[in-house]
Amino acid sequence: MGRLRLHPLLAAPLALAVFGPFLLPPLVVAQPAPAAVSQAVRQVVVSSAPDRFLAWPANNGFWSWQGGREMLVGFSDGPWRPELEGHKVGQPQELRLARSLDGGVSWSVESPPAALSRTGTPQPAGPGDLRFDHPDLAVRVVAGSGEKGPARLGAFHVSTDRGRTWRGPWAFTGLEDTPELAGLRITSRTSVLPQGRDAVVMLLSAQDPSLGRWAGRLDKPFAVRSDDGGRRFRFLGWLVPRRDPYRAVMPSAVDLGGGRFVAALRRRNPRGGEDENWIDLVVSEDGGRRWQFRSRVGEAGCCNGNPPALTRLRDGRLACAWADRRRQVMLLRLSDDDGRTWGPERVVRANPHASDMGYPQIGQNDRGELVILYYLATAERPASFIEASLIKASLIEASLVPR
Repeated sequence: MGRLRLHPLLAAPLALAVFGPFLLPPLVVAQPAPAAVSQAVRQVVVSSAPDRFLAWPANNGFWSWQGGREMLVGFSDGPWRPELEGHKVGQPQELRLARSLDGGVSWSVESPPAALSRTGTPQPAGPGDLRFDHPDLAVRVVAGSGEKGPARLGAFHVSTDRGRTWRGPWAFTGLEDTPELAGLRITSRTSVLPQGRDAVVMLLSAQDPSLGRWAGRLDKPFAVRSDDGGRRFRFLGWLVPRRDPYRAVMPSAVDLGGGRFVAALRRRNPRGGEDENWIDLVVSEDGGRRWQFRSRVGEAGCCNGNPPALTRLRDGRLACAWADRRRQVMLLRLSDDDGRTWGPERVVRANPHASDMGYPQIGQNDRGELVILYYLATAERPASFIEASLIKASLIEASLVPR
């Protein structure tokens, strides 16, 4: 096992004994070549423009209805700046939505109100304003802004017509005086688990600005719950311990039923530069109050790594997708035991052109196909664009079954 490397501000005696597998350093080992699935995958362009940089579906939300016949994904749209290092995108950047009415085969792009990407001045939800069991529900969470007031905690927007119109921003009322969040900056994306008409669990994230340059490398995710239609929220628990010395952010969660949740996490060793990144799976058996490490799903490579996208197939298996930026591939693994073990890695999309790729969303359409959405740039399309990979149901049912 590698040497344990603790962040100097967070190191503590006997930390490994206290926190167990959450403090295991990333094991940088040679990765076996994943098996290709190109014969069973088709790629379709969701949105592309020669002078635009389109990216980051994981930051912007994904929703589906009618058993996956209708899908909606968000992404960022900014001017393409090929002369820049890193992300080749300038300002301003705007939120776009892409909608499919045929299970991900064809897509049309929509421009939602600018307010949908902003915290604004969030207001408390009123009685009867929100129903989390609405059949056409979409919820989008935005990160906090400022150091004080309701906007510090972020906000959420709600649609009950499949993302065509939105209401909000609604405040996370009740969290402003939560001791666990005192002084923290909220960095949440969208991870929402409806629990009935009036109840919802959301997985959010926060960082500590007092850590200075380390703050952006040490986000931690947490769970909150509302039981009154979003009028008030309460803190449930951290998905990893606050003093865990590795970044944990962008949870992608699945409700297993009976108060059991699993969440895939984006992980990073902040002392390892940009190059030590991986995906973990954590589990809660008590509705989100306490969480435990369950498994390490895979390596996310260099360049600040990648977030995971997790879903549950209709046969009960879990499917997790992410990008390994070192190998420049989109990867998929399946689990038939709720994430305790995982089948072999499969390459969904190889991209030798650029490592700036990934940030996926994932769902299953009405034909049983897996639909994985992500961004990338290729030699043919050098400006980053949004693509969907559709994986045939026959492959899901046979070739990818873990043994």
